[in-house]
Amino acid sequence: MPIRVLSAADVRRALSARDAVDAMRAAFGELSGGTATVPVRSHLESARGPMLVMPAVLGARPALGAKVVSVFPDNPSRGAPAVQGAVLLLDAESGRARALLDGTSLTEMRTAAASALATELLARPDADVLTVFGAGAQGRSHVEMLARTRRLREVRIVSRSGASAERLAARLSEIAGTLVPEGGHGVPPIIHAVRHPAAALEDAGLVVTATSSTTPVFAAGDLAPGAHVNAVGAYRPDMQEIDADLVRRARVVVDQREAAWAEAGDLIVPAESGLIGRDAVDAEIGEIVNGDAPPGRGGRDFTLFESVGNAAQDIAIAETAVASAERANLGVLAPF
Repeated sequence: MPIRVLSAADVRRALSARDAVDAMRAAFGELSGGTATVPVRSHLESARGPMLVMPAVLGARPALGAKVVSVFPDNPSRGAPAVQGAVLLLDAESGRARALLDGTSLTEMRTAAASALATELLARPDADVLTVFGAGAQGRSHVEMLARTRRLREVRIVSRSGASAERLAARLSEIAGTLVPEGGHGVPPIIHAVRHPAAALEDAGLVVTATSSTTPVFAAGDLAPGAHVNAVGAYRPDMQEIDADLVRRARVVVDQREAAWAEAGDLIVPAESGLIGRDAVDAEIGEIVNGDAPPGRGGRDFTLFESVGNAAQDIAIAETAVASAERANLGVLAPF
């Protein structure tokens, strides 16, 4: 039987922003509803960085498969993405290899789509100023996904050196006409780099942290009242983008409790210091999707979506992409 091979370009053609967000809604609903089986991912260290193996079975769709991904932090200096990989999707009835998808683009889209879903469920509806910490692939993908799923008036980008933020702002400004909600027209956002975190956060109702930092990238005291934060960078216990004060003051929602407490440094570091307990996490995002927890801020100062990522996301979005690719005859059918 042939296997369908989808490149990064094929994946992007197959998926709209709304497709990606809807896939995340389904993935998290299954994850919290108990119809998904997702082990905590396996880590294997190599000389250049870790390799992660992430299998999942989704019972309601149904779908099954696995992602193998490498995270090599020095790659950008060599002109390659830091995160690369592939997703193997199996046929849910026969178990045969159905499709092989570019994992880099899929990871970028599903991570940003999860943040877009969390933003829909937790942020103020009128929040239209976005500040992004991190000017890499995830910073770019978050701007694109959020701008295509809600109206943004302004986007501010912050990076450690400042130069990468300038480059990303210029690149996104060139395509600003496409950074409007899908199906609409409207005025595209103003996009620019900002050097100082406090200035970048002024009146910003939406914040994304997509860095590899081991120390908090901003102070909670600089956040605008009622701001929503999507934290996606701290996928290891020794990484930390968010300070403990924000965790204490925010309604904290995670993708999956087990994974968050095993991997999210933003929670683990303050917990190990005795600054927070397990009750700091209020809900899983899938519990909100399923109606088992309410949306919104819940009376807290801020909302925080803490995401380490899981294979339910990868398999749900891969299933969506492959179904679309099959209808449009995208990709290459290779003997297998």
